[in-house]
Amino acid sequence: MKQIRANGFSIIEIIVVIAIVGVLAAIIVPALKSARMRAHKVQELSLISQSGKAWAMHTTDHQGKLLDGYISADVQQYRDLAWAFPDESIVPPAPNYEPGQPNDAGPWPWRLLSYLNNDWRSLLFYKEVEWDDAGDELRDNAAEVATQPAFGYNGFYLGGWWELDAQIKKANKQIVFCSTFSAEAGTYGELPNDTDGSHFAIPSILARVEKWRPQIGNTIEVNSDTFVPLGRFNTMPVICNADGSATAVEIETLVDQSLWIPKAKTIGDIPASEFSHTQ
Repeated sequence: MKQIRANGFSIIEIIVVIAIVGVLAAIIVPALKSARMRAHKVQELSLISQSGKAWAMHTTDHQGKLLDGYISADVQQYRDLAWAFPDESIVPPAPNYEPGQPNDAGPWPWRLLSYLNNDWRSLLFYKEVEWDDAGDELRDNAAEVATQPAFGYNGFYLGGWWELDAQIKKANKQIVFCSTFSAEAGTYGELPNDTDGSHFAIPSILARVEKWRPQIGNTIEVNSDTFVPLGRFNTMPVICNADGSATAVEIETLVDQSLWIPKAKTIGDIPASEFSHTQ
């Protein structure tokens, strides 16, 4: 009598198929993740470049005066300054400048948003939130837009607090924006990509005080509460220079003081890259 072979797979065949699928998954999943990270990095570079172009347009429109680093509520009141949301309501602390109000208009985003077509979501892209299109959404996120943008501004040395102007000699080697986060004293390794950003960026030595320094193993030692470079998506911070060029750099590169300080210069046997303010 002829035997009829039952349809289906044997245990061995199923195990082989599972093994093949596992191997393919082990190869494909990391590749997809890597491609996704590269896409995010390209987006990050594009957005910081847009912020740099907005900064340049603001400078042109203000007769060469650089964007203020920060404007306190008192200075806003003294100079009678105010900014508006797209619906023309006023960004606090204006119009009353009361001490208890948040100073959302103080950091740089509110002075450049109009040059960015009010695309405030691009400044918070790293949060990967499904933003609502409601008309009051910007007001609901005003504090985050002001204090947690993806990129910090080199405002201590460009623009200053009030009337400081800086003469930029090498626009292609002058940091305007850098991806940063607000850190407490301690040691930091690789951080989540959605770590809150900060509106300021500073060199490792501010005035005469060392604020942060790269360590072995892609970590940063922070000496006091301050603003620190942040490498999203591939551990490399992104910067935008005064000429509009944007790039991702190793954190060690950002120790070069001359990239931050327009007036950094060689003094005696101390190179400009190690410049700090002395008495």
